[in-house]
Amino acid sequence: MKAPSSPNQSPPLAKTQTSVSTLLLRTFKPDPRATISHQIAIYLCLFFIVSTLAAIGVYITTKVIAAICGSRLRRKSEAVRRSIFENFKPAEDEAGTSESEVKKNATRPVIVGFFHPYCNAGGGGERVLWGAVHATLKEHKNVICAIYTGDTDVHKSEIIEKVKARFEIDIDEDRIFIVYLLKRQLVSASTWPRFTLLGQALGSIPLGYEAISKLVPDVFVDTMGYAFTYPLVSLLLNIPVAAYVHYPMISTDMFSTLSLTTQLPKYIYWRIFALMYAFVGAFADVVMTNGTWTFNHIKSVWWLNRLLSLAFDRSKKLEFKILYPPCATADLQKFEVTRPRQPIVLSIAQFRLEKRHEIILEEFAKFVKSDAAPPRTQLVLIGSVRDDLDKKRVYELRLLARELGINDVVHFVLEAKWDEVKNWLRTASLGVNAMWNEHFGIGVVEYTAAGLISVVHESGGPMLDIVAPFDGKPIGFHFSTDPSGEMTLATALTRAFSMSPEEQIEYRTRAQQSAARFSEENFERGWLERLRVLLMLEEYCRVDRISRGSPS
Repeated sequence: MKAPSSPNQSPPLAKTQTSVSTLLLRTFKPDPRATISHQIAIYLCLFFIVSTLAAIGVYITTKVIAAICGSRLRRKSEAVRRSIFENFKPAEDEAGTSESEVKKNATRPVIVGFFHPYCNAGGGGERVLWGAVHATLKEHKNVICAIYTGDTDVHKSEIIEKVKARFEIDIDEDRIFIVYLLKRQLVSASTWPRFTLLGQALGSIPLGYEAISKLVPDVFVDTMGYAFTYPLVSLLLNIPVAAYVHYPMISTDMFSTLSLTTQLPKYIYWRIFALMYAFVGAFADVVMTNGTWTFNHIKSVWWLNRLLSLAFDRSKKLEFKILYPPCATADLQKFEVTRPRQPIVLSIAQFRLEKRHEIILEEFAKFVKSDAAPPRTQLVLIGSVRDDLDKKRVYELRLLARELGINDVVHFVLEAKWDEVKNWLRTASLGVNAMWNEHFGIGVVEYTAAGLISVVHESGGPMLDIVAPFDGKPIGFHFSTDPSGEMTLATALTRAFSMSPEEQIEYRTRAQQSAARFSEENFERGWLERLRVLLMLEEYCRVDRISRGSPS
């Protein structure tokens, strides 16, 4: 006969074990007598708990995997870094500071990596790159600059020589390390005939991985706008990431060009891409933009950065700054504005599709065939060509000039050296820019500094920052490509040439005075201010890596 169990006796252990899921179900099991709203609240609470646990799991897993991959990348790059440091000799400053004093002030070398796959293109973006490199090397004697570029057919010395010839910037070649990238075609528009925006963005990820797998920097600076590399670099390497944004990959203006009734799929595609762009942009620690137009748009599109600033009180780290590109205004401002100019209309821009050279040719053809054009009026198009697509573009523009019957008064000047560009700026009367929403327009700054009267499209940086009233008076003209607009390019050219010599001199004088704020000195000051933040973050990240047992 089975003895009765004691009331104080504990039940068998196996019967007391209950799974977590069973406990959750028991805890959140809705009472049949509860209202529907009460049951919904319970299920939402359960969903929130499960989602939070899943998010924490994904976050921890991502951090662990990133730390492992980052350690492998550092070990792989250790030999290259050691070789660079062994050959590194701290520069002696202009005052003759000795090497021992330099070492005392700079305890260890730091590699600042500039991600710029087209560093040899010779355009405005490249002026920003080399201006930042020059200022960095001049100010910080312990810094080595690594340039990640896809210009595999050009030697370092040739790149440095072109920088000197095109921008008159002297670079300390001994403190430059070129990292050649073999996958640059992944960010070329020709590689992605469809879904170009997404293709180039995703293509930058393996290109960025190739860069950091060849050399791990201490600071990562993107000067071309490849934002999809930021999470990769930040998570794997735990180093500060800086972004100098020339042009947002997607902007609020783009959505206004779409019709929801006929272009709904494209609208959805762009909206999803905008969310992705906001996410990757949040991994940038320091954000700089080249002007007001880009600043307004990038601040709107990268809204996640602002949320992080509020959430973690890191506004000083994540604030957005306008940093105008370095422009060679000092020499150009020496040009005499009272000196008679030739009837030359000048365009300085890379031969890319978005520069809209065809509009300049078509409108110039209307103007030069009218009675308003002065005798011997010419159009000079100066620009660099990056690849075969740009060469094809120039060929097509030459054909268009011939079709318009103006080929004898249109001149193409390719890959001009800076001295040649200055000669054209010294003699030309007007400078023209036709790009829609040009992010800034260094060429337009060069027009104003040289005393040219600028004629620019009524959008973007040229209108907001450069050809803006100075002392309350105009320094140039804004034109529209809208047929119903107030002024076309041809009309603007007519008005500019029809002004009296005295009025033209007033325009030129104001334009030249207004260009002082875009000087190379102002850029250097702004860049070094942001670089100090980056170097402080670099020290913080380095200590954090050491505390976690990762390679420094």
